[in-house]
Amino acid sequence: AVKDLENLKKKYAEDTFGGDTPEQTLRLFVDALKKGDTDLAAKYFVLDKQQEWREDLAKIKEKNLLEDMIQDLERLKPSNQKEDESFFIATNEENVVSVLVYLKKSPNGKWKIIEL
Repeated sequence: AVKDLENLKKKYAEDTFGGDTPEQTLRLFVDALKKGDTDLAAKYFVLDKQQEWREDLAKIKEKNLLEDMIQDLERLKPSNQKEDESFFIATNEENVVSVLVYLKKSPNGKWKIIEL
C-alpha cells in the first residue's frame, strides 16, 4: 500500500497537464475540445478520472456534441474560489445551475478538473 501511494504521488508530481490557475486549466481544456483533441482534453482531469473522461469525450465527439459542450463551458463564471480549490458554474434561463466544474490544485501546483 505504501509503494502504491508513493507511485501515485510520483505520477501526480510528473503530471504537467493543467494550468497555473483554474481559469488557465479551463481555457486549455476548452482549447483542446475546440481542436477536437479529446485525448488531450482528458489530461486536464485528475489522473484517476482521465480514462473515464477520455471515453466520455470520445462519445460526445462521435455524437457531434462537442460544440454544444464548448458553448456551455464558455458560459462558466467563477463561483467559489479558495487557495487550492475552485468552482465555476453556468446557469440556464431560469437561473438554475446547468454546468458545474470543480477544480483542485494538485501537489505539483497544476490545477486539475475534479468534476464536470
